[in-house]
Amino acid sequence: MGGTFDPIHNGHLAAARALREVADLEQVWLMPNAQPPHRRMPLASALDRMRMVEVAAAGQPGLVASRLEIERGGTSYTIDTVRELKARFPGQRFELLLGSDAAIQIASWHEAEAVLAEAAFVIFNRPGTTLSVERIQVLGFPVQATRLVHIETPPVAAHEVRDRVARGAPIDQLVPAAVAAYIREHRLYGG
Repeated sequence: MGGTFDPIHNGHLAAARALREVADLEQVWLMPNAQPPHRRMPLASALDRMRMVEVAAAGQPGLVASRLEIERGGTSYTIDTVRELKARFPGQRFELLLGSDAAIQIASWHEAEAVLAEAAFVIFNRPGTTLSVERIQVLGFPVQATRLVHIETPPVAAHEVRDRVARGAPIDQLVPAAVAAYIREHRLYGG
């Protein structure tokens, strides 16, 4: 489960836990990107975002903080990650966990055809966006390597967390306590 995680919040964690259960996954790797290809640079550094993911995943059964994209550096293209995982862990099955909002944008991804050909997917609903099997086929997802699942997650957005920190408003209900403490300690997001 990749993303900017600027910062990681309770919605991300609820989705990861629910996906592990609903999709019957052994582990969910939370993988912050070094430099996102589709959006402006994150406000927090790659190292700060990685540390927040690490403290958020600590003690969460089956959730693993992965440094793979942060350590590779540069723009974090999914195809590079898919290929690196295959090279590092031959024979291990990985599935990309994508929100339906991200799945709709797949054609705009770097080497999208290669991603669709080389990866397996679990696509989950996001607020305002639900996909059908027919729609994922139109988008190019291989039916034999794509699963659609429905999960319930709290409606939290990272921009909401950043905005609240900048205003001095509490974020304790939006992020794990360890992430809130990290944000305060490192004075992230204008807090």
